[in-house]
Formats: sequence, C-alpha cells, structure tokens
Amino acid sequence: MENMRIWWQSLAIREQQLVGFCAVVLVIGIVYWGIWAPISNAQEAAERDNIAAQKTLNYVKQSANKITGLKQAGAQAKVPGSLSSIVNQTAGQYQLEITRMQPQGDKIQLWMDDVPFDALLGYLHDLVTQKGLTLDSVDLTESDVAGFVKVRRIQLSQ
Repeated sequence: MENMRIWWQSLAIREQQLVGFCAVVLVIGIVYWGIWAPISNAQEAAERDNIAAQKTLNYVKQSANKITGLKQAGAQAKVPGSLSSIVNQTAGQYQLEITRMQPQGDKIQLWMDDVPFDALLGYLHDLVTQKGLTLDSVDLTESDVAGFVKVRRIQLSQ
C-alpha cells in the first residue's frame, strides 16, 4: 500500500486526474457489465420463459377440455367389427402408428410414440363420435418435438 501512495504522489496533478477518471470509468464499467447487465438479462429471460409457460399451460388446458368433451360425448353410432380393427382402421385414416395394442374384453389399450397432437385429437374425436366408442382414460406426455405428444396409454371401450 505504501508503494501505491508513493507512486500516486510521484504523478503530476494532470496524471492523477487522468488516473482518477479512468478508475471511475472502470468501476462504472464493472458495476454495469458485471452486475447490472447480467441481472437485467436474467430478468428478461425469466419473463420470456414465464410468458411461454403460460401459453403452454393455456394450450394444455384447452386441449384437456377438448379431451374431456370427447369423453363426455358418449357413444352415438355403433360400428360393426372388432374393437381392434375399428381402432386400427381409424388410426390409418389419421396416419397414426399404434406401437402397442392390448385388447381386454370390451376394452382396448393403445400406446403410440411421437404423434401430432391435433391428429390425435381428431382420431379420438372420430372414435367417440363416429365409431361409438367410449374414451375411458388418456395418459400423454410431451415430446421433444413441438406439437407432438407421446401416448403413454389410451383406454377405449365399446
């Protein structure tokens, strides 16, 4: 510290003013780019993430309401044929690939990988309203691709 004081006193008044000004600019720069800017950027990113999460939540709520409506629509017209053939034919119409199917008497369970969510809603709507099936349960998870879901399990019954 003594060396700094000696160095400071050895500077001319003009040099002391210049060094002092540079020190003030340096402190302001450190405060701005080291503290203020990162906090401000983090806040803006958090606000963007929050808005995106709210949009996703609203979309999921609307979709859940559609699925609930499908479930409550009930059976209208019975289509002749086995449950698995009705499910397979309708899946083909919507270009959906069923990865696993497990019939259980008058019920059937389905599993699918990465399917378009809108196509899945149309598929379920068709099965319930046109084919007369009852949608007992749906278990979906998000996919890595936007607009797609993974079907953990769909249970339908006649």
